[in-house]
Formats: sequence, C-alpha cells, structure tokens
Amino acid sequence: VGLLIACLLSKASAFSPSSLAPPGIHSRPVASFRCCPLLVRPAFNPRTVCLPSDIGPVLPPRNLPGRRRMDASKPGPILDASASGAAGSQYKDREGVEGREGKLYSGPAERNTGPILDILKRIVPTAPGRVLAIAEGSGQHVIAFAAVFGHLRFLPTEIEDTALKSIQAYTEDAGLSNVEAPVLFDVVDPDWDAVTKGGAYDVMYVVNLCHIAPWAATEGLMAAAARLLKPSGTLLVYGPFKVDGGFSSEGNKGFDERLRQRNPEWGYRDVKEVQDAGAAKGLAFKEAVEVPANNLVLLFSKP
Repeated sequence: VGLLIACLLSKASAFSPSSLAPPGIHSRPVASFRCCPLLVRPAFNPRTVCLPSDIGPVLPPRNLPGRRRMDASKPGPILDASASGAAGSQYKDREGVEGREGKLYSGPAERNTGPILDILKRIVPTAPGRVLAIAEGSGQHVIAFAAVFGHLRFLPTEIEDTALKSIQAYTEDAGLSNVEAPVLFDVVDPDWDAVTKGGAYDVMYVVNLCHIAPWAATEGLMAAAARLLKPSGTLLVYGPFKVDGGFSSEGNKGFDERLRQRNPEWGYRDVKEVQDAGAAKGLAFKEAVEVPANNLVLLFSKP
C-alpha cells in the first residue's frame, strides 16, 4: 500500500496547470505577435491570459455592412465573427442584459472595448468634434466611448434593423446626449445624405468588418473615410489581419479557411492590401497597433 501511495504521489507531482489546459490553448502574454515591423505595442499592463482564439471561433459571421446573411431563413443578426469569440458570444437578447427590451449583447465587443478605447484616447481631438461609427453592432462600443469623450458627438450606423434598435436602446438606457440616433448606412451602397447632415468627422472607427465582408466593403470603407473625414481626420480599423501573408495564430488560420469555405469573398485581409486600398483613396497609413487576442488596429489619416 505504501508503495502504491508513493507511486500515485509521484505521478501527481508531474502535472502542472498548463498540462491540464485543453489542446490548442496556450497561456502566454497577450502581446505576443512579433512578425510585423509595423506593429506598435500599446501600454497594456503585463499579464498572462488563456486566449480562446487559439482554438478558433466556433461561431459564424454576423451580417454587417457589405455582408449577406449566411442563412437568410434565420431572423436576427448573424453571430459575431471576432477571432476571440467563443461559444456564447453571439449577438442576442441575453438574460442579464439590463434595460429595455431589444438590447443585443456581444462578448467580443465587451472584451475589446478597453483596448480600442486606449487607442482612441491617443487620436480623438481635445476640442469638440464628431465621430462616425461604421457597423456599430449592438451599441456596446458607442456608449462606452461616448461616456468617456463627452465633448464629442457620435453617430452610430448599421444595416440591421435589430442592431439599429439595440443601439438606440443602449443609448437611451445610458442617458447619453452626445450619441445621435443611429442611421442606416452601408459602405458598399452608401446613402451619403444619411451621414453628411452634421458635417465632416474627426474620427471614424469600424470593428470586425473586413474579414467577414466582400473586398468591396473594405474599398467602400476607404472611400467613405476619404469623403467624410476632416483634413487630418483618422480612420481606426480593428480586426484580425494577415501580415506579409502570414497568420498570427493557428486559430486565425483555421478561422480564415472556414470563412472562405462559407463565402470565397470573405477571409482575412493582409495589412499591405488594406494599406494599398487606403492609399488608392488618398489616405495615409500611419501604423498597425497590436491588441490582445491576435487582433490589430490599423490607423489611417486623411491629408
């Protein structure tokens, strides 16, 4: 019996927390993307987390500007397509979301709001100005940003009726006077009158659009920025991208393959081709900023 107990104790000591992690999930510092000389590392606190993006998302894409429903027979917004998404991160009416009926919830939006906000703090004007949100989604981003930048007015846009209603519900519950009523706007087929009534914008931002839309959506985004931004205005583009043709993780590579299987026009874009799309519309590419969960923020400015 003593020998058996000793043997069991010996084997137990060989285990570590990392050896018990599910296959494909690795604990490591969130800032681990090192293959691109363009990357700028923001001042995130050093920490080690378990990145669910390493095992790839299990959810199909949402239907945002320039996109078509993957399954037109299913009502409501398509699920979120963030590479950091995991089971349960779909946009949906979720128990526990406080406030009026119709508010949608996105787990990825909740997680990436902080990193995006840190970058916005670097680029928004200190004087009163305007911000245009393309493909806002649920409304979680715009109310978080508007609460911090009270001197700026925000105009959120979407193409989904359910998302537009959700944005309105979030705004009303938050009691924010600097968020305008959301408007229908598609960068692939733009109605310029919907977004030009208040003048030009100091900042435009878009989150998780390029990889789950036809290439025409990225081109339309750049055309919109060139037309709608003030001189020296900034376009912020968040999402997963390839760098020099390479992926930042096996999870992202697998996700890209699944996206292209669903629609050959979807898939990860390379930073260089997005940069070229901006240059074709007269935008200057400034930098690529690494953010958690194998995503990047690409910054462009209008001369």
